[in-house]
Amino acid sequence: MMRFRPLVAALLTALVAACATPLPTVYYTLNGEPMPGGGQASPSIEVLPAALPELLDRPQWVLQAGNGQVLIKESRRWAEPLRNEISSVIAGELGRLLDSSRVMAPTGGAEFHADYRLRLDVQRIDAMLGKGVAIDVFWRLDPAKGKPLSGRSQLHEAAEGAGETAYDRLLAAERRALKRVAGDIAAQIGQPAAQR
Repeated sequence: MMRFRPLVAALLTALVAACATPLPTVYYTLNGEPMPGGGQASPSIEVLPAALPELLDRPQWVLQAGNGQVLIKESRRWAEPLRNEISSVIAGELGRLLDSSRVMAPTGGAEFHADYRLRLDVQRIDAMLGKGVAIDVFWRLDPAKGKPLSGRSQLHEAAEGAGETAYDRLLAAERRALKRVAGDIAAQIGQPAAQR
């Protein structure tokens, strides 16, 4: 019996040390694609940092767990503030859709005088591993001249998968959802004033 005590103590010490070792932190970005070149004749747009609910305005990735519970993933974080990530994705997609190199999401520095200023008010981003993401965004385009344009984009993107691949697929679904929001906005910009 005396022989086993040191072995049991060593095993318990190893188990406690393994449990205390934190998971390595993984950083994510929504901006996985290069910005388009685009032309100079299309409208210029300044995309402001998105307004987010307090629950989402944090460095950790927030996931839905069901039954009204959320998971704040300490080891899975955004590479930069999520409000900037969202604005950058929408700016990049708007530039592509409008064939404009003058769509920007500045996060500080020099002022950008644009034809439009885009405000994004994110109501929710409900992301669930193995299921997908639901996004609800109010947006408002304030033109330098003329009446503001506003709208709301509510949509869902599926993302199946399990284990580590589930995170990659969920990230891709969030990108697709934000690009669809940009598509809604671009459609309004492209409409003749009489049809708005």
